[in-house]
Amino acid sequence: MKLYLSHTSPYGRLCLTRARLLNLNDLELHFLDPWQNPGELEALNPFSQIPLLLTDSGEAIYNSHLICQYLAPEEVPSAAELAVTAYATTLLDTAVQAFKLEKKAGESREHFLVKRCLEALARALPLAPALHPAARESWPQMMLGVCLLTVKLRYPEIFTAYARSDTQQAVSVFEQWDFVQRTQPEALQTQAPAMLADLP
Repeated sequence: MKLYLSHTSPYGRLCLTRARLLNLNDLELHFLDPWQNPGELEALNPFSQIPLLLTDSGEAIYNSHLICQYLAPEEVPSAAELAVTAYATTLLDTAVQAFKLEKKAGESREHFLVKRCLEALARALPLAPALHPAARESWPQMMLGVCLLTVKLRYPEIFTAYARSDTQQAVSVFEQWDFVQRTQPEALQTQAPAMLADLP
């Protein structure tokens, strides 16, 4: 299988983390910039979005949540796990929407949609499910960690102001793990691994 992703995409990072938890070490990694609309990506995904998983049988799956589901089809999450997953993914979607409007479209924080997203982050952070950094084998916990860390990286002032102290402490522990360090945007740009196995 091949995973197409960028160095900076938090959605790609989610897929990397999921594959790592499942020990899919032979997963090929292809880094590209979707904003440049590369032909290789457009041929597989007309929306020119990443991440994209190309299965061994040639199907292209290009939604991070569906990719993660495909990688572990036998897992049936509990209601509690789905609640954590729903919070984490919505938090991430909200942060990414605001970030794209600000950084890619050049909108100010007073723009209606940006302001709405940032206000939602401020409301949501105090209500975050508990993050347990020791739960390294739990997909909902790992997803929550990646999504909270993304908010901390993209909007540190909002994270610091609104995340509970236990959340901030847990994210500080989470971001020190070797694998989390190796999937930081700067680290991926430096090493550009060709296989998941190259990210021990």
